Amino acid sequence: MNESQSAPTEAQNTEALLQRVLAAVEKDNRRGRLELALAIILSLATLASTWCGYQARQWGGVQSNKQSAADTAERQAAEDTIVALQLRTFDGIVMIEYWAALRQRDKETGDAIYAQMRPQLRKAIDASLAAGVLTNPEVAGPLQRPEYILAEEQSAKHLREEAGKLNIAAQTAGQACSKYVLLTLMFASVLFFGGITGTFTARQVRNGLGCVALLVFIVTIAFLIELPVCKG
Repeated sequence: MNESQSAPTEAQNTEALLQRVLAAVEKDNRRGRLELALAIILSLATLASTWCGYQARQWGGVQSNKQSAADTAERQAAEDTIVALQLRTFDGIVMIEYWAALRQRDKETGDAIYAQMRPQLRKAIDASLAAGVLTNPEVAGPLQRPEYILAEEQSAKHLREEAGKLNIAAQTAGQACSKYVLLTLMFASVLFFGGITGTFTARQVRNGLGCVALLVFIVTIAFLIELPVCKG
């Protein structure tokens, strides 16, 4: 009777032991698959984080160069504007003296002033006189006519437009740089959550942290695809 009872007990113990061994093996397999998936995610996150850091540095350089060029253009535009204002003032004084000579019918003084005029002013005065500026107050004066062109004013206008475009380009580069920096931080969070997963033994905690790392990784990759690439 004792032998008949001991035999099933030994068989049951053996079966229970085998089940525990199989459960442990299955658990190790699941844990191994999780660790493999995390290793792949962490490797990709490391590469992507390095790429984001590189792009942030490149876009930062572009922003610095564009902003420096914009500042240079604005300074040159200001200098050209001051020079153009001085030339307009000088031409205005000359024009007033010339009108006074014409009204006084002082041909000798008028001819002398006319000969000393700058070509732009002389062309504008000829056009104004032909349009009857001395008799018709509605006719535009020489300094307001299209014939009166100052290269410095044209240069200042062009430089201001160039500075505006460069400022926009600098702002765009700065925004791209900021976005790449943000993505670098997000990839760092992937590395954090994936890294601490192995420190926990509870399956639910490990799976939860692994899912968080995977979700943040997928979202960050989606944003990364949309960003412009600086080719240097």
